[in-house]
Amino acid sequence: GTGGGAAGADAGLDSSGDGASSRLTEFDIPTPAAGPWGISLGADGALWFTELVAGQIGRITTAGKITEYPIATPNSAPFGIVLGNDFNVWFTEEFGNKIGRIQRGGEIDEFAVPTKAANLEGIEQGTDALYFAEADANKIGRIDLTGSITELPIATPASYPSYLTLADDGHVWFTEAYGKLGFVGADGTITDYTVPTPGSGPVGITKGPDGALWFAEGAGHGVGRSTLTGMMTSFPLMPATAMPVSLVTSNGALWITEQTGNQIVRMTTAGDTTSYPLPTDHSFPAHIIVGPDGALWFTENIANKIARLAP
Repeated sequence: GTGGGAAGADAGLDSSGDGASSRLTEFDIPTPAAGPWGISLGADGALWFTELVAGQIGRITTAGKITEYPIATPNSAPFGIVLGNDFNVWFTEEFGNKIGRIQRGGEIDEFAVPTKAANLEGIEQGTDALYFAEADANKIGRIDLTGSITELPIATPASYPSYLTLADDGHVWFTEAYGKLGFVGADGTITDYTVPTPGSGPVGITKGPDGALWFAEGAGHGVGRSTLTGMMTSFPLMPATAMPVSLVTSNGALWITEQTGNQIVRMTTAGDTTSYPLPTDHSFPAHIIVGPDGALWFTENIANKIARLAP
């Protein structure tokens, strides 16, 4: 691995409401055009991320030091990533068709998914196992900490499941790009609800500050909210071409990556928004989480950087 140099950028951001100055820092990934995508907390106090194009897993400390670990499977396209209950980090390989597990020392194990060419996307730690989206197979996969995989079919045809989150009801909920939200019941059966916004294209999903599920309507240019019984409302984003991808709850609000707008957006549960433009043009912000330092950390897919927005 190599240490990544920090490309510091004072974006002159102001935290919404309190007037305190915030700073955004961007860290260059050593491998050119690595295509950073998913990002997760690690059990080691660092952040771990997928390099979709480079076929590597990256690790960045809160000080900005980056180490990269190559995946043995060629053209694996690591996509989603999450911290498992075993304190290892687990990830999906979109084209490798495997689930990977990386230990804090960088050792990687891979587990083949039974369905071929399933197109693996998001992954989440549930109460009993890890769950992942098989977008092209129209299934939700389940892998336990021993690497044993089962696959759960989605009744809705061609639903294209993509991202997942653990809700307060103990169920793993997921988005279906063709306009639904679903969850996996305790018995492994899947229930889904239609998103009322036409052509919404739901992608990222998270538990909101109010305990409801909030999701990015990528093609619908807005943010949706769903109760745990499937009652939904939608909040438009500005500009009307905004394409949100990922969102996370921090300090009582939602923080959203907006790829086409090249900004991070803060949204209250009432739908009020504040925009934070990014200093690098066409950075393509992808996935966002709250780091161990309380800051927001996100991947910049095209800019090839990991960014930190101070709390």
